[in-house]
Amino acid sequence: MSQLQVTNLQVDFGGLRAVDGLSFDVAQGEILCLLGPNGAGKSTTLDLICGKTQPTGGSIRFEGTEISQMLEFRRARLGIGRKFQVPSVYKELTVAENLSVARSRRPGIWHALTRFALSDGHAAAPILERVGLEAKANDLAGNLSHGETQWLEIAMLIAQDSRLILMDEPTAGMTIQETERTAEIFRVLSDSHTLIVVEHDMSFVRTVADRIVVMNRGAMLAQGTIQEIETNEDVKTAYLGH
Repeated sequence: MSQLQVTNLQVDFGGLRAVDGLSFDVAQGEILCLLGPNGAGKSTTLDLICGKTQPTGGSIRFEGTEISQMLEFRRARLGIGRKFQVPSVYKELTVAENLSVARSRRPGIWHALTRFALSDGHAAAPILERVGLEAKANDLAGNLSHGETQWLEIAMLIAQDSRLILMDEPTAGMTIQETERTAEIFRVLSDSHTLIVVEHDMSFVRTVADRIVVMNRGAMLAQGTIQEIETNEDVKTAYLGH
């Protein structure tokens, strides 16, 4: 059974239809990559799924619940996490303290830190181990490399119990080594999480994608495996080039 079902999704911005009748399903544990030229509607699709943008038509169902008109924070509490292009971490806090804040459902950094310290002192370790930051637990987040900062944000989504994680160009600005490490992290995460990824690095997509949806002008152009997409003539014309 599909964890996420998107059906005939659309959104209009003034006279522009940024997403136009988009439909796709995502299975639990699947890594789905969204590809397409600039302006195809990929990031807007993530916005619609997480609730940052409200659709003007269509349906989004997550684990059987209709969420298309649900507020963003309620979708987050259901288990949908969103990682944006620019990392959002607390640079003046340690890596472990950032997880404390992410884990807390009550507002206020002080409450989050004291609650975590008193009742969840060892909860950070297994999460940080999954993203390769276990040795950095007590380091200030502001001292992390660009790639490590991205991994910390992924760890924060895990701490929030996000079962579906949406990522927008997660490897942008990374070194080759950091990109390879990110691919390893994604494969580990897929054992217990579902990932939808907007990405332009085709070598990274080849490494991680279980399935690809190619968008063009807000609609689906094609979907399939990397092999099917790379041999699709419509995709070659619109995106990959001959």
